[in-house]
Amino acid sequence: MIKLKNVSYTYPNGVKALRNLNLQIDDGEKVFIGGSTGSGKSTLLRIFNGLIPNFYGGRLEGEVLIYSTKDKKELIKRVYFVSQNVEEQIVSSVVKYEMAFPLMQRGYDFKDAIEIVYDISKKLKIEHLLDKKTHELSDGEKQMILIAEAIACEVDCIVLDEPFAHLHPNISEKILKLILREDKTVILSEHRVEFASYFDREFWFNKPNFYEIELEDGDLGDTVVKADSISFSYGDKVLFDDLSFEFRRGGIYAIIGLNGSGKTTLLKLIAGLLKPKEGSIETKGSVSLAFQYPNYHFSENTVEREVDFNLLKMFELERLAKRHPHSLSSGEAKRLSIAKAFSGDIVLLDEPTAGQDYIFRNKLLEIARKSGKTVIIATHDLRLAKACDGVIDLDKKATFNC
Repeated sequence: MIKLKNVSYTYPNGVKALRNLNLQIDDGEKVFIGGSTGSGKSTLLRIFNGLIPNFYGGRLEGEVLIYSTKDKKELIKRVYFVSQNVEEQIVSSVVKYEMAFPLMQRGYDFKDAIEIVYDISKKLKIEHLLDKKTHELSDGEKQMILIAEAIACEVDCIVLDEPFAHLHPNISEKILKLILREDKTVILSEHRVEFASYFDREFWFNKPNFYEIELEDGDLGDTVVKADSISFSYGDKVLFDDLSFEFRRGGIYAIIGLNGSGKTTLLKLIAGLLKPKEGSIETKGSVSLAFQYPNYHFSENTVEREVDFNLLKMFELERLAKRHPHSLSSGEAKRLSIAKAFSGDIVLLDEPTAGQDYIFRNKLLEIARKSGKTVIIATHDLRLAKACDGVIDLDKKATFNC
């Protein structure tokens, strides 16, 4: 059972994240937690496994009881937490050793741990990754590895913070159904609200009203990105072969495909960070890129020095102007990096809705339309892709208009 009574939490920097929160989750329940970015979802999850206050410090007030009603043992040591920042959690250089490590921490010998690793890998259809180096994996593949670790471990409760942010929706749904079949308490924080229907209960932080954005119709401008028969490969793995497309000024375009299909690589090619093996890519105007991990983009000591104030206001970040960029929540930092990317004429966004609340999709489209810039988005968010002017599907090796 997990029971929180009048729980409040304040981070060491003085930001109060939770106020008088009451919550009870019984053994075996499947619970969905949603809400807007920065509303406290990740903070709550960190309480469940003791990261707050033991790691993050700060001031935790109220009563927190986490124990198993089956044997009355303290449950906090038997909670497995899957972070939304995969790089923070991977500790081994080879996938199978990474997956075996938490099992060995719990007393398994190496042989038994590896056997369990192979069994769960077959269930998730990721056995082909076991001998790979962890640094060679895509972000989505890393997420699958961490989820597999959580399922493999003999814990009573699995807590997952945005575990599907970098995974294709079809893969996410299959993995979610597998997790929910486990005889464990499962607590999931996700911005993909369509998953909420699979859970026994759902909780929301500051649940916002739904609203509809009316997108303006209009003719697009001249061609600003043109790829002519490009080919690219990493070693023996061919990502693109004779791929051609054009993006026009003022248009919004999506790049979709399964994990490892080359979405991020294609953005890097457009940005000029990589060069095609064959063919050519031409761009007109300045190009800016927001990667999946926002903190790579920040070099100033305040938010207002990173981004023009008008862009801060457009993305509703002006209240954070005096904050240090690295003190922001993951969702806030993500929005800041996206805002910074809109300083270019051609805006490249890598999974911009990952870790964002569900109304941000419409907000992003609205900003993109009003900006008049060419916006190119690599995404697993198929609803977002459907609202774009054109789509490149790397699985089908095809481009089409929406």
